[in-house]
Amino acid sequence: MNKMRFSGKIFKKRGGIFYLILSYLIVAVGCSTADLSSDKLKNPDIQPDLREKALTIFEKSLKARGGYNTYKSFNSVRLKGTDLWHSSLVRFFTPVTEQEQKFEVFFSTTGNEIKYLYLNGKRKGQYIGVENGKTYRVMNEEREFAESSKIKLYLKPLQDYFQWPYKLYESQVLLYAGETNIENEPYHLLFASSGGVEASPEHDQYLIYINKKTYYVDYIDFTLRSLFESYKGTLHYRDLRAVQGLTVPFFIGVSDEVANKDFVHEFLFSEIQFI
Repeated sequence: MNKMRFSGKIFKKRGGIFYLILSYLIVAVGCSTADLSSDKLKNPDIQPDLREKALTIFEKSLKARGGYNTYKSFNSVRLKGTDLWHSSLVRFFTPVTEQEQKFEVFFSTTGNEIKYLYLNGKRKGQYIGVENGKTYRVMNEEREFAESSKIKLYLKPLQDYFQWPYKLYESQVLLYAGETNIENEPYHLLFASSGGVEASPEHDQYLIYINKKTYYVDYIDFTLRSLFESYKGTLHYRDLRAVQGLTVPFFIGVSDEVANKDFVHEFLFSEIQFI
C-alpha cells in the first residue's frame, strides 16, 4: 500500500511527460510496419523500367546540385548550427538537453564516424561520437566508450539527413514511383530502400521528392526502424546554397508528413564545410 502511494506521488509530480512517453510507446509498438511502397512498385515485371527511369532522374538531380563525383571527392563534412526542438517527447530519446542546442559536428561521408561538440547548455564543451560502430563521450578530456542508444539514435540520423540527397543514389532498390504536386510545384517521386521493396523491420524505405523545375531534392519521406518499426517522418530541405561546388540545404526540418510544417525539430546550419 505504501509503495502504491509513493508511486502515485511520483506519477503526479512527473506524470505529464511519463504519461505521454508511455502512450507514445504503446501506440508505436502496437502499429504495423510503416510502408512507403505501393502495389505498382512491387510488380517485378516493371521494376527494371522503373529503376532505369529513377536512375536517369536522380542523375539529372545530382548534376543540378553539383555532381555525384564532386560529392564523392570529399571524405568528411563539418556542420555548425542549431538544433531547435519543438517536441520534448521526441528529444527524450536523444542525448540533447536543450530546446535550442548549438553544436558543431564532423562526420565521414564514407563511413559512420561522427564527432559532435555541444556549444551551449549543460554540456557545453563536451563531445559525443561514434567510432568503429561504438558510441563514446569525452569526459575530463578522456574518451569513454559505452553503448548508448540515445547517442546513436541522434547522431546517425543527423548524418543521414544531410547526406541522403546524395547517398540514396547508392540504394540497393531505387524505383520511379510517379508524380505529384505540392503547393503548385510538380515533383518526380523516387522510391528507395536499403533492402527489398516489401516493407520489413530490417530495412528502411524512402520516398524522394525531386522538383521538376530545379531538380533539387525538396522533401524525403523516410522510415526509422531503429526508433520504431512503425515510425514514418518527412524531411523538408530549404535555404539551398552553393558550398564548394555542391548545392546543399542550410535548413532541414523534420515533421510527420509533407503537408505538415509543424516541425518536431529543425536543423539550422550557420556553416557547412566539405573536407
